[in-house]
Amino acid sequence: MDGEKLKDMLPDHLKMRSITESAIPKTYSLKTVLNQMIEMKGLDCTLKSKGKSCYKAYELGEIEDILLESYKEEWPCIVKAHLLSKSLYELGANAIAIYLIAFISENYGPGKEIFSRAVKELEITKKENLIRTIWKVGQCDGQYLGVLNADGTIRDKNFFRQWTRVECGNFPI
Repeated sequence: MDGEKLKDMLPDHLKMRSITESAIPKTYSLKTVLNQMIEMKGLDCTLKSKGKSCYKAYELGEIEDILLESYKEEWPCIVKAHLLSKSLYELGANAIAIYLIAFISENYGPGKEIFSRAVKELEITKKENLIRTIWKVGQCDGQYLGVLNADGTIRDKNFFRQWTRVECGNFPI
């Protein structure tokens, strides 16, 4: 089961949303935003605009109280559980960037260069700086959450299986 590819389980459309649309996040990482949010005691209105974008992308307002009351070591698990409760259709570009990296690594191959070629082929963007932003944010957030490896391959296959079950309506009986 560990050698199993998720290629067929990672769709390119999620509840009528193409993973290639609105896939370019701002440059703030999830970890940075969480740290700022805790320093400011959860006042998302004081986050810089890039931070607000990430805050909204992950719908952190819904779990802010839980995060504020927990230890930093628990944050990745809390955010992953939150992501599994949300449809990718509801989430913003940061979460899409994680999914996009996983999708491309499974369907095209791992690594930054292959990712860059695939993003251009999928017509997400041809601009190198935007491709780097998608990679940097998605890979950074994916590693922070423990779901992606440094080369973009999937580290936590179970997480992606659960995420796609929610998206595709394939719930085990």
